[in-house]
Amino acid sequence: MTEKKVLVKDVVFPVFQMREDFKQSRLIKYMEDESIPASKRLNWLPCFAYFANPFSDINNYVLPYKKPSDEFEEQINAHAATDAEHNSLINEDMRNLQGKLKDFTFADCLEFLWNDNIRKSRLVAYGIANLAEMASNPLVRYCLIRVIEELGNTFFLVSHNCTVGAIESNYFGDIHLGYEPGSLHGCDSEVFESQTLTAEEAETARYVMISSSI
Repeated sequence: MTEKKVLVKDVVFPVFQMREDFKQSRLIKYMEDESIPASKRLNWLPCFAYFANPFSDINNYVLPYKKPSDEFEEQINAHAATDAEHNSLINEDMRNLQGKLKDFTFADCLEFLWNDNIRKSRLVAYGIANLAEMASNPLVRYCLIRVIEELGNTFFLVSHNCTVGAIESNYFGDIHLGYEPGSLHGCDSEVFESQTLTAEEAETARYVMISSSI
C-alpha cells in the first residue's frame, strides 16, 4: 500500500488561526491600548533583550544546515542568516536607554537576565532551539519557521506604533518591521508548500508548530 502523502501547504494552514489567536493575547492588547501613552507601551523592552539575542544564536548555529544538500536547505540558511542579524537592533535600543540604566553594573545585568521573573523569555528561546533540532527535515523546519515569522510579523505590525520614550525603537519599530515577514514567504513559500510530507513527518511538523506557538 502506498503511504499517504500530505502537502506542506495543508500542514501550515493552521498558522492563520494561530495568528488570530495571538492577536487576542495580553501583550498585543497592551501595545494596542490607546489609553496608555505610546511612549510607555514598550516599558518591558529590557525583558525582551534575553530572547532577542539567543534567537540570533538559533539562526546562526541551530537553524542553518552546515552543508546544505538541496535548494530547501539553502533557502533556510539564507533566511536564518538575515534573522541572525536582528539582535543588533535591540542592542542599539539598549544603548539608547543608557541614561536610565547608567547605574546598572555588568553583574546587575547578568542577575536581571537570569532573574526568575523573565524565565519565560529564556524558556521560549530554549524551546525553539529544541524544536529546530527536532525539525531536521527542511520541509518540517520550514513549518516551524513559518509560525515564528507569522507571529513575529503580527507582533511588529503592532509594536511599530509604540516608542521607547520619545524615540522610535530600532527593534520594535519600522526598521525591524521592514524585514518582516522574512524571505520564506511569497514565491519562496510556494516552493516549500507544494512539497509533500509523509504522515510521520507531517505529525512532527504539526507538533513543532503547536509547541512553538505556546
